[in-house]
Amino acid sequence: MVRLSLALLLLSILTPDPVDINTADTGLLETLPGIGPAKARAIVEFRETFGPFLSLEELDLVEGIGPGTLAGLEGLAFAGEVNPPAEAPVPLPEEAPAETLLTLRFLDIGQGDAILMEAAGGEVWLLDGGPDPGGPLEPPVVARLTALGTDTIDVAAFSHPHADHIGGLPSVLSHFVVGTLLDPGMDFQSFEYEELLRAAVDCGCSYGLLEQGARYALSPAVTVEVLFSGRGADLSANEASAVLLVTCGSFTALLTGDIEEDTERLLAPTATPVTVLKVPHHGSGGAAFPPWARMLSPQVVVISCGRRNSFGHPAPSVLDLYSGLGARILRTDEAGTIVVCTDGRTFVAGCS
Repeated sequence: MVRLSLALLLLSILTPDPVDINTADTGLLETLPGIGPAKARAIVEFRETFGPFLSLEELDLVEGIGPGTLAGLEGLAFAGEVNPPAEAPVPLPEEAPAETLLTLRFLDIGQGDAILMEAAGGEVWLLDGGPDPGGPLEPPVVARLTALGTDTIDVAAFSHPHADHIGGLPSVLSHFVVGTLLDPGMDFQSFEYEELLRAAVDCGCSYGLLEQGARYALSPAVTVEVLFSGRGADLSANEASAVLLVTCGSFTALLTGDIEEDTERLLAPTATPVTVLKVPHHGSGGAAFPPWARMLSPQVVVISCGRRNSFGHPAPSVLDLYSGLGARILRTDEAGTIVVCTDGRTFVAGCS
């Protein structure tokens, strides 16, 4: 009996309690296998910047920690329960608006992005123009705009100069009256980009740059702010995409181009809840940084992607992330064009 008691006492000494990675200081974290001073500091800095970990597996979001380190922590560490924020965002009621002050249409143009924004009594904006598959037919964006009865676009803008975002814009400039072309101004060379710039000269529209921090009034009730523009930064064209925040009263929509995890990390510390999120990069698995998504806490997410696209967009991990946040997921590959209408107090979102 004495030997058994001694054995149990020794076992309790040699087997420490699991470490809570959400509360442990750097000294306690350093007692874990594979976690030295640098990684311990990185863990603490990560949770101070992005909030607590929801699972032990989220440690792989910390620089320098990979599957091997995680495997060695099994049973020795855990992510403790997280208290809900004191002021959780109040959802905007999903019901028909008394009057529509803003309409957003996420156009069904295949594998790409094209978003039409119309402010009642104000301006019409087109953000991105989708691809141009080539051949005798006009790009899908032209057909979608024609079917809607669009004849004038006050501002055509694009998030970044990849073909699936600007391929259709030269045809837009030639088929519709366009007042201004807004360019994120990246140092980028491609046939499609050169063609777009030539089309802008030919149509005689004004030309300007999407400057970070710029605000535009589409109407007295609707504003567009450029939250981010990576022009001049050491980022890929995707990561440097212009990110726009559309605001109408209490309604907000975040339009994200093709940003990926590096940019999401930059944006996360200042992220606030939004009503609608255009999921970055068509739902690519490399464009889903969980802490950023949690800070945004969107009610509805829209994924713009082509049917049976060769990239596998949207990735199952992205669908799991946003469904886990309780967001309603709408996809152009399943529902066609997605329409969102709001009066700034309520909103409705669904297929056209």
